[in-house]
Amino acid sequence: MTTQSPQNKIRVCFVFDLWRGRAGAELQLALLLRHIDRNRIEPFVLILHGDEESIPEPPNCPIYCLKMKRLHSFSSFGKAWELRRFFKQNHIDIVQALTIDNPMLVFMASVARRSGVKKVFGFRVDIGFWMTSWQAQTGRFAHRFLVHKVIANAEACKQAIIKQERARPDNIFLVPNLIETKLFAKISTWTAASAHVPRRVGIVGNLKPIKGTDIFIDAAKIVLETHPDVLFELAGSGDESGRYQARIEHLGIAQNVYLLGPLSNIPTFLATLDIAVLSSRSEGLPNAVMEYMAAGRPCVVTDVGGCNELIRHEQNGLLVPPKDPVALADGIVHLLNHPDRAERFAATAREDVSEKYEAATLANRWCEIYESVLNVS
Repeated sequence: MTTQSPQNKIRVCFVFDLWRGRAGAELQLALLLRHIDRNRIEPFVLILHGDEESIPEPPNCPIYCLKMKRLHSFSSFGKAWELRRFFKQNHIDIVQALTIDNPMLVFMASVARRSGVKKVFGFRVDIGFWMTSWQAQTGRFAHRFLVHKVIANAEACKQAIIKQERARPDNIFLVPNLIETKLFAKISTWTAASAHVPRRVGIVGNLKPIKGTDIFIDAAKIVLETHPDVLFELAGSGDESGRYQARIEHLGIAQNVYLLGPLSNIPTFLATLDIAVLSSRSEGLPNAVMEYMAAGRPCVVTDVGGCNELIRHEQNGLLVPPKDPVALADGIVHLLNHPDRAERFAATAREDVSEKYEAATLANRWCEIYESVLNVS
């Protein structure tokens, strides 16, 4: 796969460990590729592990699968030469790491810099809840010797990579997540007059501990003690769904709390909610909250990561402490009991997300960053 690029058109290779289809980084790249100016940027996607059959939703650009098995093996020498050939043949100007861990970042960035790639970008969209001492050490090496710049999607993520991996603050660009608000345009902003009977409280996210699924379920139990007619719905998938269903049944709330599984149409689901919730223990800048805001839903969100960069407490939603089902339940009850405030929060949230996070505007920001580091005008 070798093509020629027009003069001053920057060739950017976005790198994933695996392509997970509808995961956060993959969805964000899909949005970016839909809106980025192809007269300025020519994108490529590189998948380090897996093959073409493992990519259920391929991106709209050339894609190459390295089919790497293990980093620490003899075969990695051959894969390094294959990767070098890919970078050189396609005249890649910038390598943008996305979902790869730090040891793999060191491998990939080392090959890129020896292959004529002009700049290597890192990426941080969480606060490093997964960070081990080995990951931190390899990250520090990468940011000292191999990575030129970093894109972070929230101030909290920027501070995390400075603290954990000692990245230089002046090498980090802040670019928030993108959202296409037009996908939610047909949904009316929530009002007290439009409330459902019974009222519905929902959450969008994978069913796993980091997303606080257990906290949401425990909060539902507390709310139902004073508001027994409220329905709670969880949209998402996860290997532990059976355990969470067992917990729901153990608490005796199976008539009010439902695991819906993965949904293909999130806007339609959000239109059915009266309150949208995020119960995560850790986050970066969560897509789910941005979608709640774009759909004009009143929100109760745990104050983790960059959530307070989206939700301004008691102005466009409520922030509550993480890992605290009582606090989460109190926030939900507050909105149930004060629909006038919920209505105001919903309207303000929708205005905020439209003004600050529209995909077309932020896609241009990516172009400007790449052009600035290469001094392209």
